[in-house]
Amino acid sequence: MADILFICPYPELAEIGLKVIGDDDDVDIRITRMDEAVEFAAGAEKNGYQVIVSRGLTASKIKQSGIELPVVDIRIGGYDILRAYKEAKNLGNRVGIVDVEDVILGLPSLEKIIEDTLIKYTCQNDLDDISHGIGLLKEKGADVVIGKIAMAREARAQGLEAVIITSAFETVRTALLEARRVNEVRKLEKRKAEQLKAIFNFTYDGIIVLDRHARITVFNRVAEELSGWSAEQAINRDVTEVIPDAGCHLLLQSGRPELGAVFEIGSVKVVGNRIPIIVDRRIEGVVTTFQKLDALQKIESKVRRKLSDKGLTAHYRFSDIIGRSPALLEAVVLGREYAAIDSTILLYGRTGTGKEIFAQAIHNASRRRNEPFVAINCAALPESILESELFGYVEGAFTGARRGGKAGVFEMAHGGTLLLDEVGEMPPMLQSRFLRAIEQREVMRLGDSRILPINVRLIAATHRNLREMVADGQFREDLYYRLNVLSLPIPTLNQRREDILPIADHFLQEFYAAQSKPPGLFSQNSQDLLLDYGWPGNIRQLRNAMERLSVLTPGGLIHAEDVRKALQLQEFVTEAGDEPSSCREPAETTVDPVVAGGPDRETAPPPQGLDQETASYEYRLIQKVLQECRGSKTAAARKLGISRTTLWRKLQHIDTEP
Repeated sequence: MADILFICPYPELAEIGLKVIGDDDDVDIRITRMDEAVEFAAGAEKNGYQVIVSRGLTASKIKQSGIELPVVDIRIGGYDILRAYKEAKNLGNRVGIVDVEDVILGLPSLEKIIEDTLIKYTCQNDLDDISHGIGLLKEKGADVVIGKIAMAREARAQGLEAVIITSAFETVRTALLEARRVNEVRKLEKRKAEQLKAIFNFTYDGIIVLDRHARITVFNRVAEELSGWSAEQAINRDVTEVIPDAGCHLLLQSGRPELGAVFEIGSVKVVGNRIPIIVDRRIEGVVTTFQKLDALQKIESKVRRKLSDKGLTAHYRFSDIIGRSPALLEAVVLGREYAAIDSTILLYGRTGTGKEIFAQAIHNASRRRNEPFVAINCAALPESILESELFGYVEGAFTGARRGGKAGVFEMAHGGTLLLDEVGEMPPMLQSRFLRAIEQREVMRLGDSRILPINVRLIAATHRNLREMVADGQFREDLYYRLNVLSLPIPTLNQRREDILPIADHFLQEFYAAQSKPPGLFSQNSQDLLLDYGWPGNIRQLRNAMERLSVLTPGGLIHAEDVRKALQLQEFVTEAGDEPSSCREPAETTVDPVVAGGPDRETAPPPQGLDQETASYEYRLIQKVLQECRGSKTAAARKLGISRTTLWRKLQHIDTEP
């Protein structure tokens, strides 16, 4: 398919065109002129043509018809006029010419060459004006008129001789070369326009561009969807008519860019940037880009997760919680109910009962399941580091701050769930700032002045009696009530003893499989020993014991002696009632060394008389030291000169429920 349409007003021009084109197939030639040519040109773009080439009055009429295709006019050259002049001199003495201004203005140079003066008239490519011009030439004594086809015809009609100024080979060749250049430029511009159109319409941002009169010039697909206006309806309209509340036009007066502006398009809230278009220090328009507010919040949440460099995923679900005891089932039912709402939950229970597993299960059963789950242990970090972990910091906030700063757990959990484990260990000075963050739903990084909005579901967990801590002034009362909106007690293994064997079997087979050992089977005596044991460390202790058992045994039938070794019952019992330093395990996961009742175990006699008074005094002393150490068992044990395990054993009968 040819890109160029060559409309020739007379056959001779078409013949020259064929010689110029040669074997090239990018030009189609049609012989027609004036109104008929205009009608043919009107369908040229629909037929795939990109450029039109024509001559004289025909070219002028095509241009004036409003056609969108570029029209290349074959201009009359000096050689064309000279050739027509020589032919005209054979028909008469005085030669006149009627043509447009571009042609007439170049004649003085030609007159010097031919040493003759032509009778000239400048016309407007209008038939009436041409007729008037021919009449004036006749009055001034012209014998012959040279000009284009329309001028020659009118001259002959008024009784004068006439010679048509035809276009030579070089003139036509120059015009067709110009048409090919225009075609290449036009294709390049169309490619760029299509690229911009694709960018505008397939970006996730809405784009609206205004000219300096506040009229819309660009209105992309996203803008159409949000506003309800089509691009055809919106373009060339005043922006206040299409989007009255956007305020885009105000920048035409202020000239100040606006970043992060919140406004409405239709009934949808969006966040956008508005930038003035400045050319030669003048405001020539405004570009506005925007996104839906809720979509931006989701993107922000994903970015925060990726920037955190941590796996912010909850792995456990309610189906992963093992056991069928009434106490456990009651907790699971309550947890599922709590998962359906966004209120803050306080999980309380002794260490090792699985509070974090319940927190993860609640998250995975909630509407926030596809958002981040972030957990932080308030007891594991000193106050200064805990503060930076909670709220984050900017670069240079303190010595050793990470380059580029760091997001806090509130930011990382945005849109999801934040678990504050051991919340009772949070220092009092930090409790007030923490309370403000969860009440205002906003945080400020250390060393920063910007406020960041947060949207998190808060779950707090503790093994301590927060109510007593409030009474003792160790925990803020307002924070306690803010956290204790929904309470969920997690039962101990002693409260769900029928779950001990299924849980032990699950852990044991899991460890055997990891070590490529055959499955194990508990003997009746070993089952009795597991059931009779007190499990002060609860599920965490049971898991550790099963891991130890999997290392000590090859699989197959497991005897009571194997379990006794895994529980380290003999190793921990000493005359002093404390464990040797070589056998100590981390606090709160160590097996209770002395238990009452049942076979294969030693029995500690209850304190009587002086022993009872000593035990009472010891208990009061421990409570006093714990208060002085703000509930820290590590610090209290150090001050009392005993191990944390011994301290834990002495406190195991204290009720920890809030």
